[in-house]
Amino acid sequence: MSKLKIIDTIKRSFNFLKKDPTLIALFILPAILPTTSIITSYLSTFILFGTPQNTPQMLSILLSILFSIVGLLFEVWASAAAILKVTELEKGSKLGLKEALSRGLKKVPRLLVPAIAGLAIYILLYTGLMIALIPHMFIGMSPLAQGVGPSIIVLRVAMGFIFIIGLYVAIRLRLYAPACVLENNFGLKTSWKLVKGNWWRLFAIILIFGAMSAIISQTPLIGSFLSGLIVNPFTITAMTLVYFRLREAESSGEERKESL
Repeated sequence: MSKLKIIDTIKRSFNFLKKDPTLIALFILPAILPTTSIITSYLSTFILFGTPQNTPQMLSILLSILFSIVGLLFEVWASAAAILKVTELEKGSKLGLKEALSRGLKKVPRLLVPAIAGLAIYILLYTGLMIALIPHMFIGMSPLAQGVGPSIIVLRVAMGFIFIIGLYVAIRLRLYAPACVLENNFGLKTSWKLVKGNWWRLFAIILIFGAMSAIISQTPLIGSFLSGLIVNPFTITAMTLVYFRLREAESSGEERKESL
């Protein structure tokens, strides 16, 4: 079974962005409306302080939902265009920005389905982690932290297990975007099959980019924007390269079986 090379994958993703810096330009709008950041902010507020009680807060939530939807559309479009550009770079040619956006737009309706599924898993992961850690991090702040009965303990333990299971599923499905854009399916089944045997290596790659994002996000005022603008292109490039590597390994394995 072929194994991913973590450092080589990261280096290649950086090299691809050097060859075609317009990959970064694709993520300007998603960086302005970062869906996951908006959702994370809302979930944190809800878990820590409960349901908003006044009209201004409710309006703020509705606006956040609207921004999240628009941001998700931009992110899916940018991801599809980036995958197409990386595919051409892998072949030794370049795809223009306008052409990539035009072709990527056609992929948006199908890619939205696994993207929404991925977002749902992210929400589940974040919620599970927050509820599991609240007793240790936010005692006295959250309505959840005020309970000490058996039911609250069971809830926190259950959410901890949900986080672990959700993390495993999220990594197994992480290649859905390149699989969906480059194949005639939603990419979820393909990703699940390809990642088998490479879970820890793919997790390590994602963890490195996650650490990059966390560090860049600390930049005052524009941290979230810079994180989305810089890290997202690297991540989608790396995931596309991983997809190519594992797809190639799978094809080679099937050819060897047929020859025996």
